[in-house]
Amino acid sequence: MSPTSAIIEDHEWDGVERRRAGRKLVSEAVLLSLPGQITLQPCNLRDLTALGAGLLLERFNLLPIEFNLSFDNFRTALACRLVWRDRDRGGVEFRP
Repeated sequence: MSPTSAIIEDHEWDGVERRRAGRKLVSEAVLLSLPGQITLQPCNLRDLTALGAGLLLERFNLLPIEFNLSFDNFRTALACRLVWRDRDRGGVEFRP
């Protein structure tokens, strides 16, 4: 994660937490590599855990279930699986 990322503790949700790992709110641009596409797609990261992330998906009408995500212009990449989507927000789990 870049040093300019804004990371704060998440205190906006007072309900029952179903995540297996603690969540941090993040405001950072990431890149997605979608199967069958040559160009990288910019996306905004909302929150982050050790096991996955929340993404803003307003640019994506359709999104494949599996794709790669990078914080560092694809010097490294994380394999992801889309586990939920609600309009312009979605959650991914990081795959081994």
